[in-house]
Amino acid sequence: MLFEDSFFKDKIWQKDRLLAYGFEEENGVWRFCQPFMDGHFEARIRVELPNQASAQIWDLDMDEEYHAFRIQRAVGAFVGEVRERYAEILHHLVQHCTEEETFQSAQGNRLVRYVKEQFQEVPDYPFTKAPDIATLRHATNQKWYGLVTQVPWTALGVADKAGIVEIINVKVEAGQMKNLLSTAGIYPAYHMSKKTWVSISLDGSLADEVLFALVSKSRDLVAPKATQLSSGPCCWLIPANPKLYDIDTELRSKGEILWSQKPKIKAGDMVCIYMTAPIQAIRYLCRVTKANIAESDRQYMQLEVLKELADSDFPLSQMKRLGVKAVRGPRLATPECRQALETLL
Repeated sequence: MLFEDSFFKDKIWQKDRLLAYGFEEENGVWRFCQPFMDGHFEARIRVELPNQASAQIWDLDMDEEYHAFRIQRAVGAFVGEVRERYAEILHHLVQHCTEEETFQSAQGNRLVRYVKEQFQEVPDYPFTKAPDIATLRHATNQKWYGLVTQVPWTALGVADKAGIVEIINVKVEAGQMKNLLSTAGIYPAYHMSKKTWVSISLDGSLADEVLFALVSKSRDLVAPKATQLSSGPCCWLIPANPKLYDIDTELRSKGEILWSQKPKIKAGDMVCIYMTAPIQAIRYLCRVTKANIAESDRQYMQLEVLKELADSDFPLSQMKRLGVKAVRGPRLATPECRQALETLL
């Protein structure tokens, strides 16, 4: 095993993070170089999305690859320092540009990326006695709309397949049950109500687009009625991590910002930017002036600042009293929270 493998194993590289980190792309290959050891060496990293990466140390004085650090029997202060500095570079790079492979199946990991992109929600693991079981929860009410685990094929009533398969349980409309169970890859729910839930094998038997649609529908079915979208303007809460993004400088200087487009947010909606830990408070009240702006193969929305709040004006403690327990991704404000925010304008 190569020295770099322990850093890159089970990592999914994120295009936007590679760009921000300084990678340059050519013909589908992303490259980044970082000098170290007073400019005598250079770490050269090569990435192919989504999960292929390699790296090497280049000796800039000799203009050749440096191999000594890979030799286990090579000891000494100099070789040890080169190895240590190189490891620090790789660790920092992986920490800022990748995400972990969450599930065992490739389709399960594609699903997790879809859910995070569409709903800004990630799996959690609520069972201490079964730490491998993951749930997908609606950010508004924390109700499950998906449960991922591994079971023997026989547990799904499949006798002609051996071994373990990864599955997700999703909620469905009772009227659709008969039709769904006639579809390859969909089975009566494992250890959940068979009247309103089904199990889906994450082995590719069901096409990604069908799987994603069923998971999205399951999420809609568990959503509280209070979050149903109205035809008029909605009030959204969106998290911003102050450790990763300095939005203050742009908002305070320009009064507006381009933000990655979020599903269902439209022009005219109110967007309240919640600053995550250590601040944990709503800092900006904004209006969406434009939505679905196409730029560089991505969709954005333009936010105009209506008012900047002091961090003591609307902290998380107050949000909890108004029915908002957490802001892990874009979500609608509760009616009580919306009313309180509108009084600040």
